[in-house]
Amino acid sequence: MNSLQNILEKYCLEDKTGLLLLSMPTGFGKTHNVLDFIYHNYPQFKAQGRKIIFITNLKKNLPYQDLEKRFIRDNREKEYQENVLFINSNLDFVLDNLLNLEYEIPENFKKSENYKNLTKQIKQLQKSTKLDSEFQQWIKDKIKDEYEPSFRYEIVEKLKQKCKNKERRLELIKNDRNYQWIGKLYPTVFTDEKTVLFLSIDKFFLKNSTLIEPPYYCYNKLAKNSLVFIDEFDTTKDTILNRIIEEGNKHKIDLISLFSNIHNNINNSEFPKNLLEESEKRQKLSQKENWRSLSAIIHELRQESQDIYQKLALLN
Repeated sequence: MNSLQNILEKYCLEDKTGLLLLSMPTGFGKTHNVLDFIYHNYPQFKAQGRKIIFITNLKKNLPYQDLEKRFIRDNREKEYQENVLFINSNLDFVLDNLLNLEYEIPENFKKSENYKNLTKQIKQLQKSTKLDSEFQQWIKDKIKDEYEPSFRYEIVEKLKQKCKNKERRLELIKNDRNYQWIGKLYPTVFTDEKTVLFLSIDKFFLKNSTLIEPPYYCYNKLAKNSLVFIDEFDTTKDTILNRIIEEGNKHKIDLISLFSNIHNNINNSEFPKNLLEESEKRQKLSQKENWRSLSAIIHELRQESQDIYQKLALLN
């Protein structure tokens, strides 16, 4: 076993240090060794109910097909299908899979306007390959923002009507031929059952829609107690920063108005006496740590807010 495999086994199987930054030059075989590690050790993680997550900047660089070749080489392709999942976007899942499933989808779904509109737009997109790229992108955006979510919402509602909880919905999709096409259209239905996940850093910070439960942020639910490999780390850092900036821009705050509201409430409101009463525990800690009283803290906050208010001439 080479030294890199030794390092991976030590930090990923034995040590609980939490973070390892492996800085090696391009071509050293990091990805190859990581895939070997995943291939040989995923059963241990599966037995523990833990996941292995491989992340990189661009989804086209995700090496899930290279991992698949290892399974195929050893006649273990079924294991790959049962345990490995590439989490794609809902848009790409639908563009890649929907038209191929036409004969598997029951008539009660195909009769809906949402299905008809979605398939019509996908066919239009396929025909537009020789047209202006901006027009193609316009159709894609319409599918992404309008037609695909509407059809997916319809599927979710029908699953809710059929089964009351997540587990029964999953069993329905796995075993009922009238619903098995849903798992083929949206493989993320089976996220919980997979041990090895491949996804882009963008998807890691976006919501995962499994259709059988409310959408959740991948980093919040999937990463917990998991082994996470982040490839192309320097490039990935830029993507993370851009994502933070984008999310921040969605939630702009008028700081002046916010401060004015705080100032007005602090200075023009009387705090209830019961909120200013010292608990026994705080009285003891106050004597030991020389803490200020609650009323003194409120008085100082009022004075500080008033000083800022006048300094910035917010009266005008």
